[in-house]
Amino acid sequence: MKTIAAFTKPDDAHLLRLRLEAAGIEVYIQDENIVQIDPFYSNALGGVKVQVADKDVEAVRELLAEDTGISPEAEE
Repeated sequence: MKTIAAFTKPDDAHLLRLRLEAAGIEVYIQDENIVQIDPFYSNALGGVKVQVADKDVEAVRELLAEDTGISPEAEE
């Protein structure tokens, strides 16, 4: 597993998880429970980490590079 992103809040990590899972990429969230119990641990742990399998790292990079965060309908 490779960490592709880290967030201070679990909610932000889950937004990325949802985006990746929608593209068919399996995702694991690490340290979420500890940060939910005590948010002050987030910085000490390095945040809530979003991890993917080693084989999916390049696909994630390509997906995120192409993702503008704007739907085609909004651009018109």
